[in-house]
Amino acid sequence: MIILRGIAVSGSIGMGKAFLFTSKPPELRRVRIPEKNIQTEQERLEAMLTSTRKELKEFQAGIRKSLGPEFADLLEVQIQILSDPSLLETCKRNISEAYSAEYAFSKAVAEIARPLLDAKDGLFKERLVDIEDITNRVLRNLLSLPSVSIIDAPRDSVVLAHNIPPSEIVLLDPRRVRGLATEIGGRTSHVAIIARALEIPAVLGVEHLLEKLKDDEQVVVDGQRGQVVLAPTEHRVSIYAAEIREYAARRKRLFDEAKQAPITLDERKIDISANIELTSEIGALKRYGAQGVGLFRTEYVFLTKRRFPSEEEQYRIYSEAAIQLKPHPVIIRTLDIGGDKVLPGYEEANPFLGWRAVRFLFDNEDIFLAQLRAILRASAHGNVKIMFPMISDLSEIKRAKLLLKRAREELESKKQRFDPDMEVGIMVEVPSAALMADRMAKYVDFFSIGTNDLTQYTLAADRGNEKISLLFNHYHPAVLQLIRRVIGAGHKAHIWVGVCGEMAAEALGVALLIGLGVDELSMTPGAVPVACKIIRNVKVEELRRIANRAVEYSTPVEVIRYLRRELSRKYHDLAVLFLERKNVCYP
Repeated sequence: MIILRGIAVSGSIGMGKAFLFTSKPPELRRVRIPEKNIQTEQERLEAMLTSTRKELKEFQAGIRKSLGPEFADLLEVQIQILSDPSLLETCKRNISEAYSAEYAFSKAVAEIARPLLDAKDGLFKERLVDIEDITNRVLRNLLSLPSVSIIDAPRDSVVLAHNIPPSEIVLLDPRRVRGLATEIGGRTSHVAIIARALEIPAVLGVEHLLEKLKDDEQVVVDGQRGQVVLAPTEHRVSIYAAEIREYAARRKRLFDEAKQAPITLDERKIDISANIELTSEIGALKRYGAQGVGLFRTEYVFLTKRRFPSEEEQYRIYSEAAIQLKPHPVIIRTLDIGGDKVLPGYEEANPFLGWRAVRFLFDNEDIFLAQLRAILRASAHGNVKIMFPMISDLSEIKRAKLLLKRAREELESKKQRFDPDMEVGIMVEVPSAALMADRMAKYVDFFSIGTNDLTQYTLAADRGNEKISLLFNHYHPAVLQLIRRVIGAGHKAHIWVGVCGEMAAEALGVALLIGLGVDELSMTPGAVPVACKIIRNVKVEELRRIANRAVEYSTPVEVIRYLRRELSRKYHDLAVLFLERKNVCYP
């Protein structure tokens, strides 16, 4: 048995026989052709590029219909590469030197890819995957070779690969594939986004994964612990099988309960929403019982296109979400690029403290205004609210609202419809915003506390750094006191306060945040049923007493120990949730 570690990007556990997927282009020799065949060879290549482009467009149309526009957009880069006149020109020039069409094409794309090989940036590397994929597709068509596709993965298999290109990842069938793991990729890669959307257990960035693998081997992908287990022992298989059965049974029970309203025993309604990255997740959030979207991360609209989308493209996506969820709310967060979602070619010493979110948008007003107009136009179709991230100073709220006013005026001049009363809020995720919440509350309609970044910045602990992972803790009393301060300031100003960080998806966090007075909780869709179950079986007044006591402790360990003891003692039926490993809701 071999246990490998990687980045956990999609929860729960999958187990099955290994299916090795490889998208490497066929190996080529430098083949010379007679000069009299040059024109024929050029025409052959041009025709193959045209037919491959047509093949991809048909493929894209089918995906748009079955999975949604964001999935289809993953193929756009490849179509653009094949449509680039300079590619055809370079290929023809290579053929004019008496090279075969296959070698000429391979040589041309190698020139395109050369600057990307040493790129550290994630988006550039994503582009390299596109180039490799398109090379493979064109060469196989030229050579009349059969295609190797992920769609051939047998039932109950686990897909293992160095990487999975966009044209293949959209073919994953969650009814057949039990899990996936790759050697490269991170939380914001296209593989991670789609694995989460399809709820397939996934671990990425597993070094030496394929070196250790044997054909047809049993594999376990543990998307919670970030582990890939090759050739597990019988004992380990039985443990994982029990966990999978337990998870499935719990999931069924929770689904059955998800239809009941999230109202506490003392009749206080807590709004439960979901965090999404793609509109294709809306179906899942409805099944899990969420009542709207508390956080629509729009950077994934940008990342799947791998360019800045137009106002019209954004409008179509945002309005689709508004229509599907009407009358429930959709809170759209403006672009939060930067931090761990870096721009191509841009580097800075401390990206999480640098040029990200509104800081980037203020320096790129055209991009900001296009997104503001798109969100405003979408508000004509449903209950849309807008939220600005990474606010650290009151002047930033004023500046963002001035630009929003300008966007409104531009739409009015064109007689385009929008909701004039659309609510405007901010994410409170920086200590300065939390400390100034009483003054900021006068300028917005709601607060949404981003507990991930608020914890990171309060404790000066990079949440992506494993070496200091023990320092990163939502239950640190300093973080809890800031949360309490924000909720108090919001309520004093008569605005509602939500939480959209990972803390809202944890059983202890749900109980604690309700006790602190939060009005809305937004979380990953799969965590919604557990949150609803907790809400329906507690009293706000009791949780308030427990929360007030919790924030008086001195360390996060003391807080967690107290919460576990007090909540499990008070609510026997929920004890298994409050005491479970890491207190994380499934999946």
